[in-house]
Amino acid sequence: MGSIIRTRYLILAAAGLLALLVLSLSWPRFQASFRYLPVDIAISRYYTDHEIPSNRLAILVEFAQQAIGYHDHYRYHEGLSALHYLQALDPYTPALERRPAYRLAESEAIASLQVAPAQAATWLRLATVRWILHDEPEDIIGPWKMSIFTGRTISTQFANRVDIGLSQREFMDAEAVAMLRDQLLLGWRVQRRSLVRILARRDRDLVVTRELLTEMDPLALADMEAWLEKLR
Repeated sequence: MGSIIRTRYLILAAAGLLALLVLSLSWPRFQASFRYLPVDIAISRYYTDHEIPSNRLAILVEFAQQAIGYHDHYRYHEGLSALHYLQALDPYTPALERRPAYRLAESEAIASLQVAPAQAATWLRLATVRWILHDEPEDIIGPWKMSIFTGRTISTQFANRVDIGLSQREFMDAEAVAMLRDQLLLGWRVQRRSLVRILARRDRDLVVTRELLTEMDPLALADMEAWLEKLR
């Protein structure tokens, strides 16, 4: 009887130690998740209403950094990259601080992608930052292509990809040109108003667009010409 009781106590003690071990391991993750929650909410709201939370950006950056300190997870680096990008875009950010903010957005995006490369939006942000900063074409086109490889049909990214792609056409290899053509056609089906504004700004005479579409899709090209004609 005594041995049975001792065995039960040992089992209970072992279970208690295991529970404490699990709690100690999960506690930093819980702290990180809790600290990151306001960042998650703020970024989600930005994608909904497109209003930069200027007065809260500094504290949100601090929250994201604290979350990484508790638990170094790729998602927190991605959020921190997005916040630095918003800082760079924010009209209230002093001009001298914008370039460093873009570079911080770049470095945090890279940190996130090194762990989880299947993030189309993060690749596109990386390409966009380098494009804005006038980096070397290969440093822009590489992540631009990866954004398409990892999320070819994400409609919210068509316009930005076409904008960057048209600006970098002269530096593209055959694969990249095919991808630009694909994104242009996909975008034209669902976002004509956005695409026609980009064409009017980036390729108003449709020199590049004709090269891309004359043989592949002349009907789409004619449609683009008609839409652009309305703007003249």
